[in-house]
Amino acid sequence: MSEFEFRESPSPETGRAEREGLPPGYRMRADAHYVDSLSVSSPAASGSARADRARDAGRSAVAEDAAPQHHDGRDRRLLDQLTEDVAAIESAAALLAADGSALGKRVGLDLIKAQSARASWLLRANALQHGADPGNSGRRRPVGTLLAEIRDRVAVECRLNGVGIEVQTSDEAAGVVMPDAGVLVGVTGAVMAQLGLAAGLDNVIIRLHGSVRHGESVVIDVSQEAVPVSPATTERFFDGTWVTRPGGPLAATGASSAKLAAERQGGSASVMADRRGCTIRLTLPLERNV
Repeated sequence: MSEFEFRESPSPETGRAEREGLPPGYRMRADAHYVDSLSVSSPAASGSARADRARDAGRSAVAEDAAPQHHDGRDRRLLDQLTEDVAAIESAAALLAADGSALGKRVGLDLIKAQSARASWLLRANALQHGADPGNSGRRRPVGTLLAEIRDRVAVECRLNGVGIEVQTSDEAAGVVMPDAGVLVGVTGAVMAQLGLAAGLDNVIIRLHGSVRHGESVVIDVSQEAVPVSPATTERFFDGTWVTRPGGPLAATGASSAKLAAERQGGSASVMADRRGCTIRLTLPLERNV
């Protein structure tokens, strides 16, 4: 944590703004035990007991089955995260069943959307980490279409964490097609890494910007201007084993997947810091629609 140059953020005692659509005191994934918070504080607490048992049983199964078989720790962390996501989905479903209020329905639906989108991305990122070639799967679609789809997929999770997300694509980039599998996994990973940096802050905007450089490459920037990072941090930013960073293992998987997805497509990834924030840049070979 000491490597990061955080701006001071309001604490709960100083009146931090509540998340849109969430009951007072509700905690997001950046806060400890946010699944437990949902189960205890919502009107659906009694209906969430099954989700709690499922989560505990899942964690126990992961501990017993995964530990002897996996040596680098990434598979274990993936299973732990997926167990959390499934438990959160079950808790949200219980909330929907037990709370007929408009607020309860909105919270439940938003959590289901956010957790299922994250779990889907995690599975794709895990396949990439284990050697899947994103260039040989999926379709080729315009960069603008892909960035808009990524925005739509992560919008709920961003909103629940008090973060906005915007997309801008240059006119030249709009006519460029890219393999969608690699772009979806890599750019979403960069968003997850930025969400890790922004955890606990309000009014942060993550911007996705697509452009063409020198007629030879597509540049996709994922940037925010709220949390600057130190030079020491930029040196290890894409290290997937650095799980003590803000955002934890999820942000580590995001950063490493962004870099790996770019490299698998013959491109590169870099992180650039300034005094206000940072930009994760994916540079990918140009492929034009004929």
